[in-house]
Amino acid sequence: MFQIDTQRWHPLFWWLWAVAGSTLLISNSQRRPIEISIFSVATIFAALILALRTTVSVHAKRMLRFGYGLAIVALIFRIIIAILIGVPIPGKVLFALPEISLPSFLVGINLGGPVTSQRLISALAESLLFAAIVILFATANAFTTPHRLLRVLPNRLRGLGVATSIATSVAPQSADSLARVRFAHRIRGRKVTGIKSIRRIALPVLEESLERSIQLAIAMESRGYGYFAKPTRYRPERWRLEESALVFALVLLVIVSNLPLSSSAIIAIALFYFLLAPGLFK
Repeated sequence: MFQIDTQRWHPLFWWLWAVAGSTLLISNSQRRPIEISIFSVATIFAALILALRTTVSVHAKRMLRFGYGLAIVALIFRIIIAILIGVPIPGKVLFALPEISLPSFLVGINLGGPVTSQRLISALAESLLFAAIVILFATANAFTTPHRLLRVLPNRLRGLGVATSIATSVAPQSADSLARVRFAHRIRGRKVTGIKSIRRIALPVLEESLERSIQLAIAMESRGYGYFAKPTRYRPERWRLEESALVFALVLLVIVSNLPLSSSAIIAIALFYFLLAPGLFK
């Protein structure tokens, strides 16, 4: 079985991969609910296989756990909302809830009342579509990092990329400092809750932040940052032929899927294999 090394792939590829897959799902959202569900399940299954076979890192685990958790919550929430609140859709009545009267300006919306099979199927298709899009972008975010993505910005945007990279690292570093300071006070038997403890905790955290800023400035100066008009890269990210082929195949699939004679089964199979394809290249 294949094992994916995400570092071999250009960081921008995974975002184009997610955007192309999401575009295909959204462009086919007017199809029958069963077809939407098949496309969404194929997408989720392909992303899940990639996630299970990837080179695991702490960042990837955290992002995948968050993405799949968010998708499951959205799936359950959408179905509950469809049961409680919805537009009347003809179909076989599965069960009925007590109906609450709504104001006249909310005509066409029911709160409670009969729940039909078609209403549940439509809600399931919509929730699977949303879950598939969330999982695609969670997978893309897990397979690369913001720092790798910022490294491929054009030179004109390099300053903005460095500033954004530094800004995105401030919050997690401050959270780590806060946890360390609170733990140090706790093992000394001091209270770490209440208004009086804010000053005792905030000052060491601020001191660590200032110290990190000075160290970062020294490190950037020692590496010659800002001395050259055209900066160099120690490890340039290279766009490969395989990445161009896969992005082109996904874009072509988006176009073909909107043709009148497109077969749902063929589109679902092609979508599955094109999303899974990064794991098949050595």
